[in-house]
Amino acid sequence: MNLGAYVIRRALLVAVVVLGTITVTFFLSHLVPSNPAILFAGQQATPQQLAIWNQRLGLDKPLYMQFLIYVKNIFTGNFGNSFQEFAQAPVISLIESSLPNTLTLAAISTAVAALVGIPLGVEAAKRRGSRLDSLLRIFSVSFVAIPQFWLALLMQLAFNVDLHVLPLSSYGGALLYTQLHPIRTITGSFLVDSLLTGNLSAFTKIAWSMILPVMALSAYPIGVVMRQTRSAMLGVLSENYIRTARAYGVPEREVNYRYALRNALPPIIVILALIFAGSIIGVVFVEDVFVLQPGLGQLIAQSTGTGITSTAIGTVDYPVVLGVTIVVSMMYALSNFVADMLHIYLDRRLVR
Repeated sequence: MNLGAYVIRRALLVAVVVLGTITVTFFLSHLVPSNPAILFAGQQATPQQLAIWNQRLGLDKPLYMQFLIYVKNIFTGNFGNSFQEFAQAPVISLIESSLPNTLTLAAISTAVAALVGIPLGVEAAKRRGSRLDSLLRIFSVSFVAIPQFWLALLMQLAFNVDLHVLPLSSYGGALLYTQLHPIRTITGSFLVDSLLTGNLSAFTKIAWSMILPVMALSAYPIGVVMRQTRSAMLGVLSENYIRTARAYGVPEREVNYRYALRNALPPIIVILALIFAGSIIGVVFVEDVFVLQPGLGQLIAQSTGTGITSTAIGTVDYPVVLGVTIVVSMMYALSNFVADMLHIYLDRRLVR
């Protein structure tokens, strides 16, 4: 398979994945026993009043018609309006205001996973069968097994309640910090914008308040990267060219990081791309525990009526749920696509 055919095939697969996600999510979300019209008509509304609001919201049409209309609107950039009574804002604007902070948190967590997990995986592979290898494998399994939301709660108890060293929640360490200390918007990310605008005081406070969320979100990826790196390195370290390099007296560190790790990188890069996309999903729990607003985690929790600050328990904001799902699925698919392109760049044998 040549390079062009491979790229086209992967691009088409991205489109199929996104369209499939839209279809499945749309119909599954409408299986939830919830009527958004109640938000507008009230809990004591008569059947006639509910019927009027169902018509206004387009919920009186057959489900397949609602789906076709929704897909048509997506291609015009219209994700609909929120059903939540306190919002009723365009879904795309809600996502645009929430996405930058979520991406920042996911990117930092992925970077931490790479910076910590890869060296530890290399060390474990170098000392296969040693006590250090066994200890690192125990840590990696533990990180993978611990639920992120539970780890976040434990970290709050340990570092705030007991040690009093890190903020409990919210950007800046206080619920209204960003409102009392406005940050000029450039990208929409509090951390990035405070740095770009030279607001070092805000940058320091926001970065300090993100330590616990990043630690909670990166624990699972660190375990995954450690295991993947160790497995890939073990396969490469047994190759003949590695033994030849050692026989020629090449320093051990250069053998491990310049020759072995470079050839073990393709599967690790794929894992990191998946981790980045998965971190966007994991942020849902972490942002809710740490009350990080705005963010996709808080947005999806409120739209499903399960968030800490939700005022619509028992109702589902279909447009927001679908909008967030589409954005996350697109980012997941694009992350895979980028990983495939990097994989080709590092290993040209895939397209020969």
